[in-house]
Amino acid sequence: MNNFSPIVLPKDKGSLIKGIIDSLFRDKEKDVMLKDCLTCHSSALTESEVLANEGIYPVYGAAGIFAHFSQHHVNGDSILIIKDGSNVGKLQYASDKYSVIGTLNYLMAKNKICLKYIYYYMQSLNFERYKVGSGIPHIYFKDYGNELIYCPEFTKQEKIANVLSSIDQKILVEKSILANFYRQKNYLLQSLFI
Repeated sequence: MNNFSPIVLPKDKGSLIKGIIDSLFRDKEKDVMLKDCLTCHSSALTESEVLANEGIYPVYGAAGIFAHFSQHHVNGDSILIIKDGSNVGKLQYASDKYSVIGTLNYLMAKNKICLKYIYYYMQSLNFERYKVGSGIPHIYFKDYGNELIYCPEFTKQEKIANVLSSIDQKILVEKSILANFYRQKNYLLQSLFI
């Protein structure tokens, strides 16, 4: 008899990853604070600065890359988290050379931490309880950094991150195939009535 609980597959990618993470770590002891795994950095870069100095380096905003800038402020992998506005707590993963605007923080891994593992783990966290502010909501690393997480040894973190990353890639491929089928269907329907 196995001790595994069945995984119920949700409808969207974020929910799928969250469901898998919840299933993986449901009965694991949360033993490390998030702030012991990550360092938090902020940016003072504004959209107007970016648009005035176009270049080759991507600049991340709340919805992903929105422009390219003449210089980069970050070199390496980081987790981007929206700290101000209606989508506080929304996560993105960035690599290579890039910049972020001031509504985001970028989180970088400390030694012996697999950043991709933490990225996927953070997708299962509920940031609602860390929101402050009556007009524009904010979250602060000093608050959600105290969140306890399950953090196994580095090689296990890497294995889990690789599996979840493979699922992410498979979902992207399937979405692309589905979009192509819809385009093909629309083309054929239009051709039918010509």
